[in-house]
Amino acid sequence: MQKGLLGILIGLTFAGAASADEWIVEAHFADQAALQRAARHFEHVIVDRKRNTLRVETTEKGIRALEAEGLAVSIDTAATARLQAANARVAAVRDRLAREGKSTVVNGSGYDSIPGYECFRTVEGTYATMDDLVAAHPDIAAIDDIGPTWKKTQDSTQGYEMRAMHITNLATLADDPNRPKFAAYFSIHAREYTPAEIGTRFSEWLVDNYGTDPEATWLVDHNDFHLILMANPDARKEAEQQIYHRKNMDDTYGDINQCGDDEFSQFGIDLNRNFPFHWDITRGLGSDDDVCSQTYHGPYADGTNPNDHIQGDREPETVNLFSYVAGTCDANGDCTGGLFGDHRNGPMDPSNTTDDGGDVAPADTSGIFVDMHSNAALVLWSWGDTSTDSPNVTPLTTLGRRIAYFNGYTPEQSNELYLTDGTTFDSMYGLLGIAAYTIETNGFDFFEDCATFESDTAPRNLEALRYISRALHAPYRLPAGPDTIDVSASAAQIAAGDPLTITTHLDSSRFNDSN
Repeated sequence: MQKGLLGILIGLTFAGAASADEWIVEAHFADQAALQRAARHFEHVIVDRKRNTLRVETTEKGIRALEAEGLAVSIDTAATARLQAANARVAAVRDRLAREGKSTVVNGSGYDSIPGYECFRTVEGTYATMDDLVAAHPDIAAIDDIGPTWKKTQDSTQGYEMRAMHITNLATLADDPNRPKFAAYFSIHAREYTPAEIGTRFSEWLVDNYGTDPEATWLVDHNDFHLILMANPDARKEAEQQIYHRKNMDDTYGDINQCGDDEFSQFGIDLNRNFPFHWDITRGLGSDDDVCSQTYHGPYADGTNPNDHIQGDREPETVNLFSYVAGTCDANGDCTGGLFGDHRNGPMDPSNTTDDGGDVAPADTSGIFVDMHSNAALVLWSWGDTSTDSPNVTPLTTLGRRIAYFNGYTPEQSNELYLTDGTTFDSMYGLLGIAAYTIETNGFDFFEDCATFESDTAPRNLEALRYISRALHAPYRLPAGPDTIDVSASAAQIAAGDPLTITTHLDSSRFNDSN
């Protein structure tokens, strides 16, 4: 990067800005290999393949890393000025609260929210929402405690119990235990404010509209929702201080003195590289051995030679999340005791990605898994660790393009962006055969402004979640057919035996084929 550009950015800093050394940059890459080398430092980058550029918010350390990988870096001064102005506005709010002796604010719905980003509830505000939903609607809402966070395992007075929002018609569940399930993680990367709030609002929509809205009522009566709204609560509490923390708070391998705690380098373990299926199988391409890296996958089980491909130790958050959804899985990939049945044979830890075996999940497999992130505006499906098509690639692609119709994001197989391993959605599809997706919300910012969130990000992703919910009974079949919309009846009530005319519109065009 030219020193003159650094001087320009110094001139753009604002007094009181929370992070005056964070910049929006573009970097030109020559080929996919260069993109892969660069992207592993950041995880969330916005890629423009027509121009062969990636776009990322980063610090000088991040810029140096891009240049070290051979990329030409330029700074978007206008976008950086907007970012720093937003940081300055947030800093002013935080300064005012500090003078008033407050650390949080109460948003319009009455829950604790993040200062400067009042549309996003804090961990405590989200947990209070869950409690209130259960108290008001105990017939359809319950909370599943799924285990302690890393900090709580170290000190019972610190950290959090992780929780899942369980929504279904509980009175009829015993007679219909196999109703299709929707399991989802939100904000497993702590600095991603948006997903947790979308999951919370989706929970509210299901519960608050039950009995009055026909769609919400049918979905709750005939499906089983398990929504983990705060998938990394320890670190989310850190990120609520406007700190770009992505990983969990485990400082056993790399502490804050060694790594710092910023957008580029930080302590902790990337939970979305710490899942057991194909963990570290790409040997440093889809995750990192460097403890300070954004994509550090966690330690090796033997603690010695990282060149020996031995499954790593799981973090408490990973264990809780994985066990709740997938149960217990052996080396052959046989899983029991989770939310979903095991519909596919996929070995946990083969020597390479081509040893998967190619087993296909049956077409009648029900249920969907989603891991919602921000902020690359994508809908992704397996595989993430190889360019090989997954055995169920056609129905996965079809459903992915359906989802992307509703949120407007680019649908693609995950490896088309860059390689990842040890991830949530590859684990759920690879081990269980469940239709599994990562949804990346829009490409604006990890700390998204509330005006954009309320007008754009929230509504389009709530629509996507509603569509996913309607497809749970047969995700490998239903999306291939037309959507039934504009349904109307000739009368609201009729006597037994009287004719009734149903009118509807069948629409086969609702796919996003932008990729």
